[in-house]
Amino acid sequence: MDFVPAEADVRSSLRELAKSDEHFVRVGRQAYAWAPDGKIPPLPPPTHVVDMIERRWRGETLDEIGTAFGVTRERVRQLMKKYGGPSSSEIRDVQLARTASEEEARRNAIGREIRGALSKGGPATAEDVASETGIAATDVWKFWPADLLHLRLWGFGSHESRWSDEEILDAIRQAAVYEFPLTANAYSDLLSVGQVEGPSLPRIGQRFGSWSAACEAAGVVPGQTMRTHYESQWSDSDILTIVRRYLEDPAVPNSIQGYDAWRRTNAPDGPSGQTIRNRFRTWTEVKRIALSYQEGTQEAVRHE
Repeated sequence: MDFVPAEADVRSSLRELAKSDEHFVRVGRQAYAWAPDGKIPPLPPPTHVVDMIERRWRGETLDEIGTAFGVTRERVRQLMKKYGGPSSSEIRDVQLARTASEEEARRNAIGREIRGALSKGGPATAEDVASETGIAATDVWKFWPADLLHLRLWGFGSHESRWSDEEILDAIRQAAVYEFPLTANAYSDLLSVGQVEGPSLPRIGQRFGSWSAACEAAGVVPGQTMRTHYESQWSDSDILTIVRRYLEDPAVPNSIQGYDAWRRTNAPDGPSGQTIRNRFRTWTEVKRIALSYQEGTQEAVRHE
């Protein structure tokens, strides 16, 4: 038969034991503890304080916790200190770790979207990837994967992004009224004098791949621009092959300034950065072409 002592008898026995045994101590109004080594264990927190501590670890402020329990923030602070709740510095560390974890998860998620867009379209600006994925351009720029920096092209400005494909083709058709056949240089001249309103040549090249392809899409006969004759020991294919090697080297930046430093060690007989710019006009343009160029299988296409 089980024996259940009365509560009053238990209290009386505990009080007597605390008086007679120095290792048995009273730690609260109705709480006792066994302390054989002389160290009195802390009083376990009441249920409502346990809830307060859990809320604090989740990042709630003292004011928010006080409001939830109908006490002041100072009382919450006292209870945190008394029952071993987290300090302000511990909460700060937890929040920083949580923020870093969320940032890393966001970086990985956006990085996957960027990789997917580049796998389908090749080199692109942050604005183009943003348009493809629906991610803000600032986030695309911020979270662009480091190993794919060589595929990031500089944009041409917000005013360039407003042109739709059909508007670009209309601009080419308008220019064809004044020049036949229509060369890229003639189009550029018409833009500069305001005779035609449209996007720049680099933007057209980025959308359609080449001037000839854009003219074909617009139903316009493209002209062949005559360039000033110059001799060079490097063909377009030579230059694009060397530039591609540079861009795919993960140990170096992909700027034109970085190219000249890289060339001195890795391709001492290669063309200088200035020679490349003279041939292809802009670094962004040569990056776009070099990264889509396959030696022996694809002809180098430039915007004349």
